[in-house]
Amino acid sequence: MLKYYFSLFLAILALGLQAQSGCPGCLVELPAGLPEDTIYLSNAADGQAGVYYDSDLSFRMPKTTTPVNASDPDTPPGLGISQITITSVSNLPPGLAWEASQTVFDVSQETDGCVKFCGVPLIPGFYDVEVVVSAEVLFLTRVSSFSIPILILPGTSVTEGFTLANNSGCGSVTASFANNVPSGGNAGYSYLWDFGNGNMSLAENPGPQEYDEPGEYEVSYQAVIDTFGYLLTEVVVESVGCTDLFNNAPDLRIEVWDPAGERIFESLHIDNAQTPVNFIINLFLGEGDYLLRVMDEDSGIQGGDDECGAINFNRFSDGSFTNGSLQAALNIFHPVDTVRSVDTVRVYEQPEAPLLSGHGPAALCEEDAYQFTVTNGYTSGLQWYQDSLPLAGVDGPGFTATSSGDYWVTYTNPDGCSATSGMASLFFNPLPAPPVFQNIENLLVLYDPSVLPENYSLQWYLDGNLIEGATGQEYCIEKSGAYRLEVVDEDTGCRSSYQLQAAYNPAFPDCLTTGTDEQWLEGFTVFPNPAGSFLHLEGPAAGETIRLVLYNAQGQALQRRQSWPDGGAYRETLLLDGYPAGLYILEARVGSRMAHFKVFKQ
Repeated sequence: MLKYYFSLFLAILALGLQAQSGCPGCLVELPAGLPEDTIYLSNAADGQAGVYYDSDLSFRMPKTTTPVNASDPDTPPGLGISQITITSVSNLPPGLAWEASQTVFDVSQETDGCVKFCGVPLIPGFYDVEVVVSAEVLFLTRVSSFSIPILILPGTSVTEGFTLANNSGCGSVTASFANNVPSGGNAGYSYLWDFGNGNMSLAENPGPQEYDEPGEYEVSYQAVIDTFGYLLTEVVVESVGCTDLFNNAPDLRIEVWDPAGERIFESLHIDNAQTPVNFIINLFLGEGDYLLRVMDEDSGIQGGDDECGAINFNRFSDGSFTNGSLQAALNIFHPVDTVRSVDTVRVYEQPEAPLLSGHGPAALCEEDAYQFTVTNGYTSGLQWYQDSLPLAGVDGPGFTATSSGDYWVTYTNPDGCSATSGMASLFFNPLPAPPVFQNIENLLVLYDPSVLPENYSLQWYLDGNLIEGATGQEYCIEKSGAYRLEVVDEDTGCRSSYQLQAAYNPAFPDCLTTGTDEQWLEGFTVFPNPAGSFLHLEGPAAGETIRLVLYNAQGQALQRRQSWPDGGAYRETLLLDGYPAGLYILEARVGSRMAHFKVFKQ
């Protein structure tokens, strides 16, 4: 049986069955030097939930089974492949659409093709896209299933402040966060996270967060960057009470002293300054108390260089200050940057697994039926499987199984979340072989009792009516009619039957005669009859194979012989020692001729 591994790349074409318009224009790109009769399929790219996906796959199909034989020795090489058809596809990543060149291929005319995948995948996960294909080789059609792995990675969203990884899922989500405004180990950074699930954090890099219930969770982030420091940019002397020696306007200058008592800044003086007077400084301030001194510059003249006043301040002293007649304003620049970002984690409802109930015979036989039903209310979004094969077109809440296998069903809700039922294993016992019989001078005799089950029972019927007591391997008819023999395999309860329209021959009222009266195969005799330890069969040998079968009264074959006499007289001896006294039947066959002899053993 061909396994058709070459159908893998054809499986990609099946996606066209589920395709939506909007993914046209795939490009065929095959490696250079690819053999004409070969198997090739490019890989499907990984995707990410919430990120647009667009990928082309190219393939080349084989023209014969020779490339298949290389990986599957059970497939004979050199057979021509006439046609391959995609019949169904399932387990597609929700949100994707597909468009392929075609779904039916005459490989003698065309072997190269491509398919485009596009769309926004909704749910992360590893998807085995199941594809069912049928292939025609010679006059045989075989069906097989293959899977194409497609990995959809968890969704990631990026804001100014943070990156959210795994932002959606079914049932529950474990989201992680990366800070996009890192401190780098420097002071001056502070953070506040509100994860929307009742948890908050001040950490720069918080750990993963669990979202266990369906819903939308808003994640809020704030980063405060306070790293610039405090810059004294300007001092404005607004008014002073001092004058120079000639009662003119003072020649003003300023000094700044640090907390250690060191002078760290001294300005040039301004002659005859008229307040307000601006002094540009641009001096970074640290912790502690500073001193601002305002001076009247008199160039060393006795009684000059008067101090017009002083003001104590620190790095937080932005604004106007007064000390006596001195009024001065300090402009201290302290920029603080705040980054705020918001994103959302979405958790979709995880559906309950479909619940299966079943109804059918306790012991299943071929040609029986077993009815599966989904009992928890799902009416759509279902896909049934048998032995990992998706069953084409079987998507309702009920399914009738007629063959052995492992069965289950998967439900997918509108959000793309799915759940799978438990597995139910069914075994349909084979039917026993039909008990074919023939009419030989009114005796209905099994053609080959060896096909009967090991433990069996038989029942004869005439024109559909049970014949009381007729339970043996043969039956002597008394009138014409439709005779049916039913066999039951007592180990499995399975049954089958065979029917023959038998015509009664009044020349043989007691069915088979004893001894040499058999007319079907002429010239043969059995003796002695009744027999003791030995039974002899004699007759003409015409160069044909002679087959003998000895049956007991229950139709069980006790001995089988086969001879190839060249010609002349034929004689065969059967040993009857060990058999109980009673009725036996010896069947002789030469070609299409046959005779049955009733033999009594003493």
